[in-house]
Amino acid sequence: QQLSQDEISHKCIGSASCFDNFHLCGFRSAFRIGDGAGVLPKVYNVECLCTNVPLNTNLTVCVLESCTTYEGLMTKNVSSKMCGAPVRNQTLKPLLVGVIGGGLALLAFIFRMCAGLPVGGRPLGWDDYTICIAVALGTPPTVFSVLLSKNGLGKDMWTLPLPNIENVLFYYYLGEIFYFASLTATKISILAFFLRVFPQQQFRKIIYGVIGICVAYGLSFVLATTFQCNPVPYSWKQLDSTYQGSCNNIHLQGWMSAIFNIIIDLIILILPLKEPYALQTSLKKKLMVMVMFSLGIFVTFVSVVRLHSLIVFANSQNITWDYNDAAWWSTVEIHVGIICACLPSVRALFVSLGASSLGTTRAASRATGYGAYNGSGLGSSSHSGSKNGTLIKEKPIAVPKHGDEEDFIPLVDLGNSKD
Repeated sequence: QQLSQDEISHKCIGSASCFDNFHLCGFRSAFRIGDGAGVLPKVYNVECLCTNVPLNTNLTVCVLESCTTYEGLMTKNVSSKMCGAPVRNQTLKPLLVGVIGGGLALLAFIFRMCAGLPVGGRPLGWDDYTICIAVALGTPPTVFSVLLSKNGLGKDMWTLPLPNIENVLFYYYLGEIFYFASLTATKISILAFFLRVFPQQQFRKIIYGVIGICVAYGLSFVLATTFQCNPVPYSWKQLDSTYQGSCNNIHLQGWMSAIFNIIIDLIILILPLKEPYALQTSLKKKLMVMVMFSLGIFVTFVSVVRLHSLIVFANSQNITWDYNDAAWWSTVEIHVGIICACLPSVRALFVSLGASSLGTTRAASRATGYGAYNGSGLGSSSHSGSKNGTLIKEKPIAVPKHGDEEDFIPLVDLGNSKD
């Protein structure tokens, strides 16, 4: 004998209030599973519903077949509350990663650009201009990390209203586009830096070839991501049953982009490692140069970790929870890339400032009688003073000779030369 919905609610759930709050779709699914299976009277026994794994598996399939996606989410939300499932919340993670990482990347960028000021001792080059573009393109994903957190990225999607889910998908979609664009600009900036310091023509031709590969990579995946769904708004309106559309295999696209990204990172990492051997300097300094150019290994590491997060991403039925790791690892990759691209110039800036400060201090000491120049100071300097020895003018010194010689690495700067 088939039981009515009222009888099921009173007998199996135990209260009319639960019945009133439980979405009708859930009851339709329960009747279909129960017919002929001998479990209908137990379907809304809370213990059975919460602990019977095969029943829940069948119920999930049935809900997805007979309900809209959002109706299925409502059913899942009610059943989770009824079973006392913990409320998961990791919305703070993308927020902190975006704000802290963005702040560090911005700080590294500011120091780098200061290296191009007169006190930094070198003119700006194409590597500086492209890192400016990378920072500009990396700013929106940093802002999106705050908006994604605010809209519920890091929560189970069945606990969120439909507009919030669509907002998460929308900002995630835009973030992907800026992610590819910013990474491409960062890679080109690093390669342009190689052109600045390495004069070998054969090596420079290889660098130009890799820059071409980076441009092709960036354009391909920016366009593929932009038009991954038809029409384009379907990328974030997939849960709206009134909005029709289709998408490419987004997960395959994500895997391909990540693999190509790692391959290019490895090429950029390996390219300059043999060049320091041609420098006429000590082994220690050669190793220092190699370490400086190996900073990209951190970017490669982040790329590999992000690729691992795409495994969960590919099989997700809970996008606002499962997209969380992929989203914040993408943001980390942008920020780490910018920081690594800026560190060599930041180091040069501080070495230059330290040498100038040390040179000025020693010159002042000589002029006022508190020290003597014994040939162990910094380079050549000129100063003038009054008859009583008061220091009037001091010319800053930027190249260390003895006291700071371990910090000075003689690389060629081709910023003003012709290719």
